[in-house]
Parts: sequence; structure tokens; C-alpha cells
Amino acid sequence: MHELSLASAILDRAQAVSLRNGNARVLKVGLRIGEISGVEPEALAFGFEALCRDTPMAGAVLEIERCKRKQRCAACAAEFEPTEITSACPVCHGDDSVCIAGRELDVVFFELEDPPCA
Repeated sequence: MHELSLASAILDRAQAVSLRNGNARVLKVGLRIGEISGVEPEALAFGFEALCRDTPMAGAVLEIERCKRKQRCAACAAEFEPTEITSACPVCHGDDSVCIAGRELDVVFFELEDPPCA
């Protein structure tokens, strides 16, 4: 299950951000995951939660944005979301296109707890 190793890497990054910010508690980690990235969002969230349990990261949540697959036609440059049946361009009906979105696995943000006011 590669989602567990991905969750571990995300946790490492979150802990590094926390450390750089005076050990501020990480509340949320924002991710962008493409539909053809090969990553199962639910398994990733489960692994992240399991790794955070009984650590200073306990309670941190993943906010996951799922990204649709998007293609760009090589002939007319139209951008489109292909159907499950075909990836032909809906504008010129060309069948030569390149994937421009849908493979993402990006950490978008970390939400940290504000320090108490003095």
C-alpha cells in the first residue's frame, strides 16, 4: 500500500513546517490529488490518521481536493475532460492529445494553530 508511504512523507513535511514555525500545531494539510494519479484518497487519509495517532500531529486532518483528468488537443489546442469511452477532442475530433491535469499529488497548504496572545 503505497498510500502509507505517501502519508508518511506528508507527515514529515507537516512536522518540518511545524518546527519552522515554533512547533505550532498542525491543524490541516491541504492536498490536490488527480483522478489518474494512482493514489486512493481514502486510503491516504486513513494512513495519515493512523500515523498521526498518539503523536503531536494527532487531530490534524487532510483536506483533499480531487482533480479531474484534462487533455489538450495537439491539433486545435482545445482543453477538455475526456469521457471514459474516448479521449477524442470534442472540438475538432482529433485523437492526438496530451494529459495536462489529473496526475497531481500536491501539498497545497498547511494550516497551523495561531500561538496564544501574550
